[in-house]
Amino acid sequence: MTANDSFDRLDDDDYPAYTIGRAAELLSTTQGFLRAVGEARLITPLRSEGGHRRYSRYQLRIAARARELVDQGTPIEAACRIVILEDQLEEARRINAEYRRTASQSATGD
Repeated sequence: MTANDSFDRLDDDDYPAYTIGRAAELLSTTQGFLRAVGEARLITPLRSEGGHRRYSRYQLRIAARARELVDQGTPIEAACRIVILEDQLEEARRINAEYRRTASQSATGD
């Protein structure tokens, strides 16, 4: 792997670039909160060769949304379920938009 390959990975939302300490710092939360959202199966951090948790930018966005809900008084388990449902809804909307785009192109003969 070259240095350029490493820099290209930094643009990858799914690349596990952040340690649990750095992730907690970026989210202004605790490592315990990140462990709790992992236990609630909202996010599953990848593990380094040494067994340390590593988080991607996508996972940090998901955890940040859960943190917003918890800060508003939602229990962590409920917050995690809400975020999962929001994520599923967004994915369904994306797929639906893709189907519509494909159907529109087929109808016009493109």
